[in-house]
Amino acid sequence: MRFYDESMGAGRPVVFLPGAGWPGRQGLIIGELMAKTRLFAMLDLPGYGRSQGTVASASDRAVADWLVSYLDAQGWPSAHVVGHSLGGYVALTLAYYYPERTDSLTLLDVGPMKVPRWHSQPGIFGYVVPFLSLAERIVGVAGLARMLNGLDSGNAQEPLEIRMQQYVDKGVYRLSDHRYLALALDYEPQLDVGGLTLLFAMYRSDLPRLLQRVRVPTLLVYATRPSGSPSIQERIQKAVGRALARNPNLESLAVNGGHYVHWMESGVAQAIVRHIDKLDSGPPH
Repeated sequence: MRFYDESMGAGRPVVFLPGAGWPGRQGLIIGELMAKTRLFAMLDLPGYGRSQGTVASASDRAVADWLVSYLDAQGWPSAHVVGHSLGGYVALTLAYYYPERTDSLTLLDVGPMKVPRWHSQPGIFGYVVPFLSLAERIVGVAGLARMLNGLDSGNAQEPLEIRMQQYVDKGVYRLSDHRYLALALDYEPQLDVGGLTLLFAMYRSDLPRLLQRVRVPTLLVYATRPSGSPSIQERIQKAVGRALARNPNLESLAVNGGHYVHWMESGVAQAIVRHIDKLDSGPPH
């Protein structure tokens, strides 16, 4: 199994895992701050990035095992893990099954709520996840491979400047420094058969149950979605409140924006660094 990451800095390791459809460098804004005192590794997801190999099965434990394999390959007994969306789910499974390998957990807009039955992933794929999930149970992942060619968003054919402006217009990105978005869009992962297993695992997982039982220090950064309906905002607040009430290892940070919380305001990256700073003491592992 081969892993693709981009690393910066030196010291105790921090691993960043991106959302679906993004490379590891989606976390660069965090990495530039973190790399002043630590090794920051931006890891591509399997089957949805440049990391080779697949998750063994569509289960939480198999996802955690994949990330443990990465830590083992690097020779790291443990690491801080930071993940956005799908990458946050991967990080959450590690903290749940392997707390001894997890120095801390930072979840970026994922965890308190179950994945909606009609969860929207990039492009047309998000609208057919329920059907593909059922089909996978019947015919297996390999039987779905031929369907992937028709599931691209087509956005990758547009010039970089146009794609960047589309993400800004959609409210995905609100920072004044657009180089983070430009570098993230320089490589847009294409979903393959291996990525299906990872997506199905998250789709079937009970994320709030995992979060409730995590026993490592966890920072939950969540979007308040001010442009959403009052009912959505209320569900978010209730879900976060339940998570905090049931797990004393959690602390939260509300971000006035949408799903891409680390791209909403620069202070989010600084808060993540502070969260990890206060936990670290002593020499590197």
